[in-house]
Amino acid sequence: MNTVSPLRKKLVIYFIGFTAALAGLLFGLDVGVISGALPFLKNEFKLSIGSEGTVVSALLWGAVIGTLVSGTLSSHLGRRKTILISAVIFVIGSLLCSVATSESLLIVARLFLGMGVGVASFTAPLYLSEISPQKVRGSLISMYQLMITIGIVLAFLSNTWLASYATFGGVTGGHWRLMLGIIAIPAAIMFVGVLFLPESPRWLFLKGFKDRAVAVFTRMHLNDAEIAAEVKEIEDNLKIKQNGFEMFKTNPNFRRVIGLGVGLQLIQQLTGINVVMY
Repeated sequence: MNTVSPLRKKLVIYFIGFTAALAGLLFGLDVGVISGALPFLKNEFKLSIGSEGTVVSALLWGAVIGTLVSGTLSSHLGRRKTILISAVIFVIGSLLCSVATSESLLIVARLFLGMGVGVASFTAPLYLSEISPQKVRGSLISMYQLMITIGIVLAFLSNTWLASYATFGGVTGGHWRLMLGIIAIPAAIMFVGVLFLPESPRWLFLKGFKDRAVAVFTRMHLNDAEIAAEVKEIEDNLKIKQNGFEMFKTNPNFRRVIGLGVGLQLIQQLTGINVVMY
């Protein structure tokens, strides 16, 4: 029988959730930072209106690419390793953005950085949903979304502070490099933190490693009844054929959920909030 205190159990669970949710923070930082850096980039590289749009949107095009490959990566390598890959991309991409010497190099760096955003945006919520116990699953997944908004706010605050200086490193307007490069620090912190996280139990079940999956729940200090409930839920879910197109045709509840999700995304975009952020 597991006799670990409830407080310690919560600390372990929320450490796992917070560390994985740092991917959302990085997403928010990358979304928010470009608005403050853009005026300085415009002066530095003599950007046209079209070029400004390309610099901003390169991150999102990279995110599309990252999202497309993240399913394959997370399926073959595991959720944890895929999040580690996204952290490495965040570090390298942020540093490349900060040392870019031309418009073209900046766009390529932003495109590469966006791939990390796409991979993390797919894999981190998936990991959180698969590893979090039933009682706190909703709050841990919501933590990821909350971290995105916190990242945007922190980026705005950082940009405001850095923009108050006329020069940085002896270069007028050179602080845009720090604006873009400083994101490598939380990315490196996330990488180190994820090294201590366990793999997704559901992925371990998919690969036939039931004992390792149970060991993850034990490591999270769940008691025997909680572990049995989690194992049963996973086993029951795995009995259902996981074919999205087939489920869309045969399951009306699945269609309603997809419709609701798409509708919410459309409404979100129609508010015009991205114009404000960028």
